[in-house]
Amino acid sequence: MKIRVLAIAPYAGLKDLLLEMLQDVDTIDMDVEAADLQEAIPLVEHAERSGYDVIVSRGGTASLIRQQVTLPVVDIPVSGYDILRVLTLVKNSHSKVAIIGFPNICHGVAQISSLLDFDIPAYAVQHESEVSGALHRAFDSGIQLVLGDVVTVRHAQQMGYRGMLITSGKESVADALAEVVRVYEVYKRGQENSRFYTDILDADARGILVLDEARRVSFANLAACRILNSDRTQLFGQHMVIASPALAQLIKQAEEDAASANVLQYIHLGDRQYKVMLVPRGSEERPGALIYLDSLEQERIDRRLSAYIPPKLATFTQLVGVSSSLQKAVTRAKKFALTDRNIWISGERGTGKSLFAQAIHSASKERHAGFYSIPCEEMTEEQTEQLLMGTAQAPGLLRGGFGGTIYLAHADRLPRTVQETWLQAVRSTSVRWIASSSIPMTRLQNRIEYNRDLLLALGEVQLVIPPLRDRPEDIEEIVRGIIADYNSESGKQIVGMREPVLERLSQYEWPGNSAELDNRIREMLILTKGHYTELGEVAEVLEQLGQPAGATSAGTSYAHIDLSGTFEEIEERILVHVLQEEGMNQSKTCKRLGINRSTLWRKTNKMFKN
Repeated sequence: MKIRVLAIAPYAGLKDLLLEMLQDVDTIDMDVEAADLQEAIPLVEHAERSGYDVIVSRGGTASLIRQQVTLPVVDIPVSGYDILRVLTLVKNSHSKVAIIGFPNICHGVAQISSLLDFDIPAYAVQHESEVSGALHRAFDSGIQLVLGDVVTVRHAQQMGYRGMLITSGKESVADALAEVVRVYEVYKRGQENSRFYTDILDADARGILVLDEARRVSFANLAACRILNSDRTQLFGQHMVIASPALAQLIKQAEEDAASANVLQYIHLGDRQYKVMLVPRGSEERPGALIYLDSLEQERIDRRLSAYIPPKLATFTQLVGVSSSLQKAVTRAKKFALTDRNIWISGERGTGKSLFAQAIHSASKERHAGFYSIPCEEMTEEQTEQLLMGTAQAPGLLRGGFGGTIYLAHADRLPRTVQETWLQAVRSTSVRWIASSSIPMTRLQNRIEYNRDLLLALGEVQLVIPPLRDRPEDIEEIVRGIIADYNSESGKQIVGMREPVLERLSQYEWPGNSAELDNRIREMLILTKGHYTELGEVAEVLEQLGQPAGATSAGTSYAHIDLSGTFEEIEERILVHVLQEEGMNQSKTCKRLGINRSTLWRKTNKMFKN
């Protein structure tokens, strides 16, 4: 009889690897599900009743599963091979790297990194609850990238920092499958004891939180985890000030009012309004509280308003690059973040204007308040009125007591008919306003279709994001981060790209900037068969990118020419570009553009007069 195994893969790539390895094992009948932390609980709660003998998982998910079931749980180990692969990937990184994990992992990293002549700080933890503190210590000391398991990486990303997952390779999975057979031999006599279930509270549509006397979370059902955009293991033992600053403030107000009976309040979390019931519990020596969160669906904020919980937003550590131009932009943005000034961010499409806006908010004194992103294109007068003043069903930004940062994406596309209304909103609120556009602010000032007063109100200070073609030295660092993300998603163990591939990437102009780079790199990684991306594997992708930057011919790429503005403005830029390429030779310029000399003289004369 085969051993019935339920495998829970904390990341998608591990599921594929388990299924691949299972083909060579004839003693195990395994079902594989992809789930992480609390997502795994519904999958394993009925595992024993469903006839499973052993559960297989990894890291923090395996630890959480052990708390929920009586079945034996086999942990997929992190082997020396796994550590060697990830260290190879980051060895030449310009980012300051550290490892956060249990002592055995940290010891393994120390041993292997010494062989590679690679000094990497290690922060050992004994329990998952210590991960958050270790991350704070690491980032406070200047660390920019942490290596670790799924729990470590998730915590880092929720804090707005970069985390790289140490993925499990074939050697680790093979060891785990062998351990399944050994464990089953010990366990096969079975354990028939009944188990306790938490289905009742988890099935409740209301969010339910139980707090101890120190206002730490001692229980949270699945609905509460969803409302707070967190997971059960992260919330457990966490103070409410960290779990939800808004709820913590409400509880504090209730305590100041000396409320001994149930307290009913209303609060906004994300883009929904909730009815909150606070129920005192416990004794005088150990007072606690029970919190019910009931969603009021009819009081949703307008769908065009995207509210992001601050821990999910980007931080400056996610703006990867070593170039002086990017570092200057980051330094400037960090200084702006410490002020209350409104900021106008300009840069070509795909340069990461939204990431900069989020990072500024995350570094500001309003980082615990909301970050509201508003798409400005096609904004009608009615939509503007609803967003700012609200409706009978939902409060608006000016009447709902919102704080934090309001981000106007594509502010250059804001229709002229609503610009005066937005100007009054900017002048009448104390929130931080950040606007972004693909058109430089100086050029917008000369356009009659844009309200100059609104431009000045939004652009008290200006930030320009450099395009990727001006900082090719950043490409390798960006590629390294994309590879790490892809390995987590796919289960591959790619450690880098060959030098000829990176050289070709640095020669391309990237008109779509980082967004285009991300798409093309992921396409190449799909085609990669081994640990390195070879030139032959991705030659077709590279050919599709076209000529390298700086190539000159009759077919020269004009991707870097700004195509914003009127037709006349675009025509002038093309004319100047061709004149410069032809060394100001008018005959060659006329031939290239298919015009006569009198036309060229008339256009250049008009242009210079302007």
